[in-house]
Amino acid sequence: MSLMYYSRMRMIIKLLPLLLKSTLPARVVSVYAAGTEAKLFPEDLSLRDLTHYSYSQARSHMVYMHTLFMETVAEQHRGKLGLIHIFPGLVLGPGFQNPELPTWFRIVWRWVFVPLLGRLVTVPAEECGDRMLSLASPRYPPRPMDKSKSQEGVAIGTDGQPGSGVYSLNWNGETNPNTMAYEKINKDEMRKKVWDHTMKAFEVIEAGQVFTE
Repeated sequence: MSLMYYSRMRMIIKLLPLLLKSTLPARVVSVYAAGTEAKLFPEDLSLRDLTHYSYSQARSHMVYMHTLFMETVAEQHRGKLGLIHIFPGLVLGPGFQNPELPTWFRIVWRWVFVPLLGRLVTVPAEECGDRMLSLASPRYPPRPMDKSKSQEGVAIGTDGQPGSGVYSLNWNGETNPNTMAYEKINKDEMRKKVWDHTMKAFEVIEAGQVFTE
């Protein structure tokens, strides 16, 4: 969670002064697991209770927290900053041949999985790179200064409206349809809770202490 959520949000905050100086609308892209929201424990955001913790549960929390934290940043900097969270798909990269992986896995991956299913369920690295670069396009604009301004031709944001400034995307750059997850929570309340929780973590750690909440 430190690598996949807290450090990424920290980079956004620390780089904001440079991003906001851009003469064009700036973009932030976080490549992880957008759209995989499932269960959320509002009173245990960092999953200190080990009965709550698993890989899939941590992923769910980090995806929720990406969206909620980014929405606060987008609101604070209307017209200046677009934020994107994207699931890139299963990308064929060199990591799958890492010698630290079990030998059986590397053999099955290279000689069985890729030849039989690779083209059907994976995304070539070059194509994935092209798609990531395309996220700088005007299709994913910052949240507008004027709420009444037309947002034709832009992507649907995480609030269900075109051009809302925060975008949860699947591997091909289309908006994730996982909106039901947010209907189960008080989004305004959780947005504040996630923001306060995350900023408190930064404050405590920057002071040289251990964040335990």
